[in-house]
Amino acid sequence: MKRVNGIRSEELTLLESILRLQGEFRRSLEPLHVTPLQAGVILFLCRHEDGRVKDLATAFCLKMPTVVEVVNNLVGKRWVIKRGSVEDRRAVCLRLSRQGQALARNIKAQIRDVRCDLTPMKEASL
Repeated sequence: MKRVNGIRSEELTLLESILRLQGEFRRSLEPLHVTPLQAGVILFLCRHEDGRVKDLATAFCLKMPTVVEVVNNLVGKRWVIKRGSVEDRRAVCLRLSRQGQALARNIKAQIRDVRCDLTPMKEASL
């Protein structure tokens, strides 16, 4: 297998570009001790106050157990607050704590600098 050195982004397939971007995001979030999925949940809740677990699962195309595990982890870190919905007692509403809001600002600052030139879809081969 050839060693990969100095590959230009236009030489990458779309999938390779996505994986590269994911790696760059992961590295940029390491100092905050947050995963890309946790960061996504936090940023989602920044935009959707009182979002529900079901909303997160739908937005990220994830199964409920995966979302519940991430949310419980964020609640344990005191970045997210869970409470029952007023309209539907079966639903759980989520909101960022003050610490979660501060973390959201830090996440935005960290990922602002992540740049990756994605190969245009029409030229990329999966």
